[in-house]
Amino acid sequence: MAHSNQELQIVYQQKSSDYQPRTKHFENNKAKFTNHLILANSPYLLQHAHNPVNWYSFNDEAFKLAQKENKLIFLSIGYATCHWCHVMEEESFEDIEVANVLNKNFIAIKIDREVLPDVDSHFMNIAQLLTGSGGWPLNVVLTPVGDGFFAGTYFPKNTLITNLKQLQNIWQNEQNKILKIAKNIKNILLEKHSYPTQLAQNLQNLAVQDLLKTFDEFNGGFGDAPKFPHEAQLLMLINEQMHNPSDEKLTSIIITLDAMASGGFYDMVAGGFHRYATDNNWLFPHFEKMLYNQAQLAIVYSKAYQLTGKSLYKRIAKQTLDYVIREMQHRNQGFYSATDADSAGKEGLFFIWDNKELKSILGDNFIEFGRYFDLSESTKFEQQHVIRFKNINKIQTSDFIKIDVLLKKLYQKRQNHEKPILDNKILLSWNSLLLKALVIASEIDNKYLLTAQNLANFLLNNFYKSDLKRVQIDNQTSQQAIFEDYAYFADGLTSDLYDINNNKKYLVNAKKLIDEAIDNFWDRRNFGFKISNNKRISNNKEIYDGAIFNPNGVAYGVLNKLSVRIQDTKYQQLAKQLLSSFSTQINQNPRAYASIVKNYNDKQKGILAKTVYAYNGKIKIQSGGNKIVLYIEKGWHINANKVLQKSLIATQLNSNNIKSVNYPAAKLITLEFSKDKLAIYDEKITLNFSLKDKKFTIAQLDLQACSDKVCLPPQQIKLILN
Repeated sequence: MAHSNQELQIVYQQKSSDYQPRTKHFENNKAKFTNHLILANSPYLLQHAHNPVNWYSFNDEAFKLAQKENKLIFLSIGYATCHWCHVMEEESFEDIEVANVLNKNFIAIKIDREVLPDVDSHFMNIAQLLTGSGGWPLNVVLTPVGDGFFAGTYFPKNTLITNLKQLQNIWQNEQNKILKIAKNIKNILLEKHSYPTQLAQNLQNLAVQDLLKTFDEFNGGFGDAPKFPHEAQLLMLINEQMHNPSDEKLTSIIITLDAMASGGFYDMVAGGFHRYATDNNWLFPHFEKMLYNQAQLAIVYSKAYQLTGKSLYKRIAKQTLDYVIREMQHRNQGFYSATDADSAGKEGLFFIWDNKELKSILGDNFIEFGRYFDLSESTKFEQQHVIRFKNINKIQTSDFIKIDVLLKKLYQKRQNHEKPILDNKILLSWNSLLLKALVIASEIDNKYLLTAQNLANFLLNNFYKSDLKRVQIDNQTSQQAIFEDYAYFADGLTSDLYDINNNKKYLVNAKKLIDEAIDNFWDRRNFGFKISNNKRISNNKEIYDGAIFNPNGVAYGVLNKLSVRIQDTKYQQLAKQLLSSFSTQINQNPRAYASIVKNYNDKQKGILAKTVYAYNGKIKIQSGGNKIVLYIEKGWHINANKVLQKSLIATQLNSNNIKSVNYPAAKLITLEFSKDKLAIYDEKITLNFSLKDKKFTIAQLDLQACSDKVCLPPQQIKLILN
C-alpha cells in the first residue's frame, strides 16, 4: 500500500462521530480493515473503505504501483445505490478469500461511475467490445499501464476467484497473449472516425417511424423488459407530434406515459420515478431513484401536458418535482444524486406493503383504497404489494382528492420505516438537468421558477468560482468538470432560465461555459466534443443517448440557441461542424440519437416553445397567459398590423384556434429613404389574444423586420399558445 496502514488509520480515526464503517469485519468495536478509499469523499467509495480488499482510487498512485510491481489491475466500477454492486460487495469484496487473491496478485481500483462517467464510459466500451453487453457492477482487468483486456459485470464469488487465478497465471507465463489482446482493443477504440454524409430533411420523422416499430401497444414503452423510460426518445416523439400530428404517435405517447404513471415504476406514495422496470408492464421496478430520471421525466410529463392538456401529466410532473424538492434537496441549495434500492438489507422493502399493514393504517378506508388500487396477487413483490392503480384512466379529477388523503397516510407511516441509503453527493450535470426541468415546469406552475433561480445561483456560486467543478460533498467541491457538466449547465442557463426571466447574467455565464468547453474539449481536426481530457482513457466522442441526454446532442442545440441570443455566427458554424462529425452514425440509426435529431429538427423547422427568436436574435418573442410579448432590438422595427403601403408585410397572428387578437396602436414614423409615413412597432409590444378552446395550439406569427436602411425578408414564426 502506497500510504502506510498507520496513515490510513489516522484518517479513519479523524472521521466524525456519525461515521459508520460499512463492513462485517470488526475488532474491538472498530473496523478491522481500512484501505485507501478512506481518503476519498465519494459515498460509494467510502462504502468500500473497510473491505479487506486493498482498494485504491483511480489515480496515479495506483497505476505507478501496478507498474512498479508488474501486477495486473482489477478495476471495479459501481455507484452508491446499485443493488447488484451491494450484492457483489457482500459476497466477494467483504470475503477474506477473495481479498487474499486480489491483494496478492492485483492492484485493486474502485470507481464511482457518477463521479467519473468519462472513465466509466471508456471501460464500458471495452466491456461491450469483449462481451457484447455491459452494466454495473462493471469489472475490468487491465495491464499495469491501464489497457483493458477482460471484462464482465456481476461475478459470483467462486467464478470471480477462478477468473482471477486464470488471468494471473496467463500474465505470469504467457504475458504476450494479454498484451496483444489489450493492444487490439486499444486500436479499435481509437478507430472511430467516420466521414460526414448528408442528413435527411425529415430525419426526425424517419427516427420516430423506426421507434414506433418497437412500440408495445399493450403495455406502453418501446421494446421488451427490462424497460427504461428513454426520455430522449419520448421527447423526440412528443416534438414530432407537435410538428406533424397523427393518431399513431399520440396513441403511443399516451399509452406509454399512462403506463409509467400508473404505479410501480412510479412511486404513488411519495412521487418520483424508479430507475427502470424489470417487467413489460412497468409494475416491478428496480427501486433506485436517480435525480436524472426525476429531472428528465419531469420534462417529459410537462411537455406531454402542454401537448395533450391531460391533467394527469401535470400532476405527475409536479409530484415528481415536489418529491425532489422535499426529499433530495440539501438545505434549499443543491440536490442529492440518488436513493438506494435496498433498505434494511432487502430490495424494495421501503416501497412495498402487505394487507395487514395497509388495514392498520387505513382502517375503515381500506375498502375504498381497494377500489382504486390493485391489491391482487399480480402486484406482489416479495409477498407484499407494489402500489398501483387498477385503471388510471377511470379515475376522475375529483377522485384524486380522496386518493391523496389515503396516500398521505401511507406516506406518513412510511417515514417511520428504515429509509434507503441516500447518496448525498451533488453533481453539477444532474443538477443542471433539474434546473432545466424546473424552468420548463414553471410554465405549468410558476412556483418552480424561484427554485430554478435559486438553484442556478447556487451552482454558479459553488461550482464556478474560477474553473468549473463537478462534485460537491459535505459543502466541498472537487473533481474537474467534464464536458457534460459544461453542456447541461449552459443549456439550463441559456435556453431555459435566461429565456424566461431575461436576466443577462445567465446568458453571459452560458457563453463563458461554451467558450471554455470549446477550448477544453473541441476536436479541432474532426469536430465534436470529447467526453473529457483524462489522459488514461481513449476519450472518444459520443452521440448516443443513454440514461441521460447525450452532451453532444445537447451542445448542438445550445450552439444554435446561443448564436441567435448573442448574434454571433461562429456558434452556428460550430453547430454545423458538430452535426457533420456524427452524421454517418445518425443516418445509420437516427432513433438512437434522439437528442441531436430533435435539436436538428428544431433548427430545420423552428423550435416549438413559448420563447423563440426571429431575425438571428434581433427579435425575442414570448407567449403565455393569452398574450404575446415582442422585444425588438434598438434600431429595428416591424411593420404594424395595418400597414400604409401594400408592398410591406403586416404583423399578423394566425391559427384556426384563435378567437380574436388585439393588436397595439401603431407608431407612425418617417425614414430617410422614404417621404411616406410608415406604421410600425418597436421596442416592446404586446399582442393580446383569446382562443376558441384550451387545446394545444400552434400559431404562426407573420412579421417583417426593418432598420432605417433596409427591410429584411418576411418570416413566419411558429409559437405555442396554450
